[in-house]
Parts: sequence; C-alpha cells; structure tokens
Amino acid sequence: MLKYIGIVKENIEGKGVIEIYKEFENGLIKIEDFSHLIVISWLNKVTEEQRNTLIVKPRGLLKYGFKLEELPEVGVFCTDSPHRPNPIAISIVKLIKREGNILFVENLDLFEGTPILDIKAFTPARCPEDVKVPKWVEEFEKKLKEIRGNKVPF
Repeated sequence: MLKYIGIVKENIEGKGVIEIYKEFENGLIKIEDFSHLIVISWLNKVTEEQRNTLIVKPRGLLKYGFKLEELPEVGVFCTDSPHRPNPIAISIVKLIKREGNILFVENLDLFEGTPILDIKAFTPARCPEDVKVPKWVEEFEKKLKEIRGNKVPF
C-alpha cells in the first residue's frame, strides 16, 4: 500500500513549496546539500476514465504556441501526459532551500494539493549518455529552440 509522504502546498509559475509530513522529516536530513531533487507524485485529479487513455497528443507543447493539429498522436508512454493507467508523475526540481519539513523548489510542474509519494536526490550519474529520441521530438525541439531558446519538456 502506498503512503503519501507530503503534499504540494504552493506552485506559482513553477516556484513551489512542498511540505513533507512531520513523520518523514528525518528523511530530509542533508537533502539541502543537493541542488536538484526527483519528486514522485500521485496525480490525484486524474479520473478513472482518463486512466484508460493510451493514445495522446503531447499537449504540453500547446503552451509554447504549437497548434493541436501539428502534434502527433503517440502512445501515452511516449509523453508526460497525466492521463495514463497509473497517474504517477516524476519531476526534477531545483531545491532552493529547506526549512525543516518544507522544501522550496523551482521548476515544479505539479498542482497545489498534489500528493507526494517519494523524493530522491538527483545526481549526475542519473543522466544517461547517447539518448535517442524520435524524429518528431527532434523537430519540435528544434522549432522550440528557434522560438524560445528552450528545450521541449517531454
């Protein structure tokens, strides 16, 4: 049985506050020595019907100005769509500071009230070399870099 260890308390334009429940606070000892964290959460707003979704368009690209008709239909496991059989999210955030059981982070892509399942320190050893992506991802990354100078957050 899964047990939530905390909750997203606030998220304003990617700057967020994560509260880890007091009973798990000792699990945070020395976490402030890391710059980035992996946050694993349960997307509690996803409905049972949405959990049956297997084919999606990567709608996260819409906020960057792409049109829905430009987006390819792909299997849900090729995207970070919240509509999936097990609505678990994995986010990499920058840790700004820790105050007791409260983590102040940046690059948070979770709604206020989202339950947290786990947190892990992010280390460079987790970055694989020679990552391969399909042509459509490369094309969207190229377009987005031209527009915004950013990488596409698949």
